[in-house]
Amino acid sequence: MSAWRCFLIFIKSFFMRSLYFLGLIALFTSHFSQAQQARVTRHQATLQGTTALRDAEDKYNASVINLEAPDVEHNADKKKLKEIKEKMQQLYPRKATDVQQKKTSAVMLPAVSIGFIADSLSGIPPDNYCAVSNGNKAVAVMNSNIATHDATTGAYEYRKSLMAYSVAVGLNNSGVGGGVNYRFDPKVIYDPEADRFISVMLNSTNQYNWIVVGFSKTNDPSGEWNFYKFYGDIFADTTWFDYPAISITKNEFFLTGNQIKYNESWQAGFKQTLIYQIRKAEGYNGDSLLTYQIWDNIKYNDRPLRCLYPLKPGAALEEKEQYFLSNRNFDMSNDSIFLVKVPDTIGSTDTVLTITPLISSLPYGVPPNALQPDTTKDLATNDGRVLGGFVKGDELQFVSTTTNAANGASAIYHGVISNFRTAPIVSAQLISIDTLDFGYPNISYTGNVGGLNTSIITYEFSGRRTFPGYGAVFCDGAGYSDMLKIKTGDNSIKLLSGREQRWGDYSGSQPDWDSPGAIWVEGIFGRKDFRYGNYMARLTAPHFTAVNDAPVVKSPTSSVYPAPAWEYVNFEFTVADAQNFSFVIYDMAGRVVDQVLSTQCKKGKNIIQFNVAPLAPGTYILQAIGSKGEQIPVHKLVRK
Repeated sequence: MSAWRCFLIFIKSFFMRSLYFLGLIALFTSHFSQAQQARVTRHQATLQGTTALRDAEDKYNASVINLEAPDVEHNADKKKLKEIKEKMQQLYPRKATDVQQKKTSAVMLPAVSIGFIADSLSGIPPDNYCAVSNGNKAVAVMNSNIATHDATTGAYEYRKSLMAYSVAVGLNNSGVGGGVNYRFDPKVIYDPEADRFISVMLNSTNQYNWIVVGFSKTNDPSGEWNFYKFYGDIFADTTWFDYPAISITKNEFFLTGNQIKYNESWQAGFKQTLIYQIRKAEGYNGDSLLTYQIWDNIKYNDRPLRCLYPLKPGAALEEKEQYFLSNRNFDMSNDSIFLVKVPDTIGSTDTVLTITPLISSLPYGVPPNALQPDTTKDLATNDGRVLGGFVKGDELQFVSTTTNAANGASAIYHGVISNFRTAPIVSAQLISIDTLDFGYPNISYTGNVGGLNTSIITYEFSGRRTFPGYGAVFCDGAGYSDMLKIKTGDNSIKLLSGREQRWGDYSGSQPDWDSPGAIWVEGIFGRKDFRYGNYMARLTAPHFTAVNDAPVVKSPTSSVYPAPAWEYVNFEFTVADAQNFSFVIYDMAGRVVDQVLSTQCKKGKNIIQFNVAPLAPGTYILQAIGSKGEQIPVHKLVRK
C-alpha cells in the first residue's frame, strides 16, 4: 500500500534567506500598511422578487453538460497555465516512494460524526459548497443545482436547478437574447446570528453577466428567498464578474470577484478584483432597495490584486472590519502575501482601504495537476490562489495549493498570520504525502487549546494508486495529524474527452456554530461511474466533547486515584457499549487544557493510566465522552 505520510516542510536551505534579512522584512512589514487609492462607490439594487425553493417549478430538473475538452492551444489562459505547470514539473519532478502505511504523527485525528452523499448530479466543474444551520438544515450547491438536506440524516428534502430557484430575477431565456442565460459558480453561507442563509451565483458572461444574490426570509432554506441582481459590467467598461468568494460580519455580507474583459483571457483580460459590501438586514427583510457599496482600484505598486479571499469568522462574527487575502497565484515561486482591510460599515466616515504587504516564511507556486489510477486522465488543480481562511483573535489562518519541491506533488500550503492587526508575521508549512496529490483545500477554526488556535483542514486527494477522495487533517496549532479519509473514491474521474479533468473549483467548510470544536464540510470523490460524487460530513476535533447528535448515557461506575497525584494517575470506568472515547482535561473555569487520549474502549471495565507531570500543580476536571453518547461521570483531578 502507498505511504500515508503527512510531513511538514519547514523552510530550509533551498528557500532560506538569512535571518538578518527576514528580521528586516518583519520589521518593515510590521510597521508598514500601505493605504492604496482604492475607490468606494455607493449603490442600490432593486428587489427582483421572492421565490420559495420548495415551490420552484422544475419538472425535469434538466441540464446539458458539454463533455468536450477545452481547446487549450486556442485558449490563452489555459495554455499559459499549462506551460507554467510543465515548467514546475521540470523543476520539481515527482519522487515516488513505496513504504507501508503507518502512523507518523502524535497529533490525534479528527473524527467523522455524520457523513452522507449529498447532491451529486453536477456540471463541470462541480463547484460544490455548503451551509448548515443551527437547526441542522443543510444546503448543498453545485453547478448548477441547489439541494436541501436534513443534516442529521442526510435525507434529501428538495433539489432544484439554480435557474428555477432564482427565477424571480428574470434572466430566464425568454424574449430578446433568449438562450444566453445560465447560472454557475454558486456559493452559500449561513448567518448564525440572524439564523438565515445567503446565496450567490453568476449568470452568463460578457454583456449577459449578472450577479444574483438571494437572502432567506426565515431559517428554513426550502422556504422563501428574496432576490436581487447586480449587473456584471457595473462601470460600463466591457468587463464581467467572475469567481465569487463570500463572507459575513455582524451587519454586512461581503462578496469578491474578478473583472474580466469581454472575450479575453485572464492574462490579457483581467482588470481588477472588486469587493461588494452589502447590508444583510435589508436583504433578509426584502426591502425594495438594497444598499451596497463597491470597492475597486485595489492595487499594490500599481498592480491590481487578484482573487481577494474574504476571511470568514472563526468563532464569532466580526463587528465592523472585514479582512481579505491575496497572493501572486500564477507565479512559479513567490512569497508575497497581501492583507487587505475594509475598515468599517457602509455609511462610516472611515473609507480608507488598507493593504499590508507581507513576506511569508515559505514560498508558494503553481501546483501540478493531480494523478489518478487511470493514467490517461489527470485532475486540474488550477493555480495557487487562497481558497480558505478564518479570523480568530489576533491570528489569521489560510490555505491554498502549491508544489511540494521535495516530492513534486500538489500539496496544501497552510499559512498563519500572527498579530495581524498590529505587527503581522507570516509563517507557513506544507501538508503533503509522497504518493498523493491534494487540491481545493478549505479550513475552519475548532477552538483554542493550551493557548493555540486549532483547526481542521479539508482537501481533495488522488494518486496513481488511489482513486479521488476527500480527506482532512487536524492542526493543534503546533503540528498536524495523519490524514483522515472522510470519503474514499470508487473510481477515477473521467468526463471530458481530453486528458485534463476538472476537479474543483472549491470545497465547503464552516463551523458548527452550536458545537465549538465541530465543523461541516463538503468535497468531491470519484464515483463508480467515473462522475463526481459530492460528500457532506460533520467533523469533530480530538478535544471535542459536546454530544448533540445522540442521547447521553451515563456510565454507572468510575473512579480516579491516587488523589492527589504527582506522577501517574489511574482512571477506572465501566463502558456499557464498545465505542471511541475522548479523554479531556479542563481547568476549573471550564477551559480545555489538553486531550489525554482518544481511543476505542471495549464493553465492560476499563482503566486508563497517564502521567500528570506535564500539568502545573492545581485542580482539574477529567471528562470522557463516547462517540455513541455514553458519558463517564466527571471527576476532579488534583495535581500535587
